[in-house]
Amino acid sequence: MKRAVFFVVLVGAALGYAAGGLDLGLGRDLEAAGFAGRLGFYLEGSPLAVRGDLILGERGGLLGEVDLLWRPRGDRFVEPYLGLGASTLIARLAPEGGLVMDVGAESFAVATAGLALRFARARPYVDVSYSYGPDPYARAGFGIVWRW
Repeated sequence: MKRAVFFVVLVGAALGYAAGGLDLGLGRDLEAAGFAGRLGFYLEGSPLAVRGDLILGERGGLLGEVDLLWRPRGDRFVEPYLGLGASTLIARLAPEGGLVMDVGAESFAVATAGLALRFARARPYVDVSYSYGPDPYARAGFGIVWRW
């Protein structure tokens, strides 16, 4: 119980001091040549940041993904980053149309490398990700974080 309370306090403090924003992006599965849209949040810390997304269209459904991103310290206009994360299938596109709930049927470990540009209210980025799981694949994408 003490660990859970400590964890909640630690995460709350980290989020309270972190800047964040809305993450919008488009990616392409390099294996199956399909496109996917992403919508999520971005919480910025230094040197670690957290990105969480719902990805629609990738692997034939809806994926939930969370990444922990490491960015080198310092003020740069072009900022490289590396990330590790996990994603899991939430819903699958049915052949007759619509989404069928299939939570946790496929899960992936995700490694990401990318570049982001630093502007005042927006942070465009490009990245490449490799997802390792039952059916490994690579993804390239671009997007923008609208900061609040």
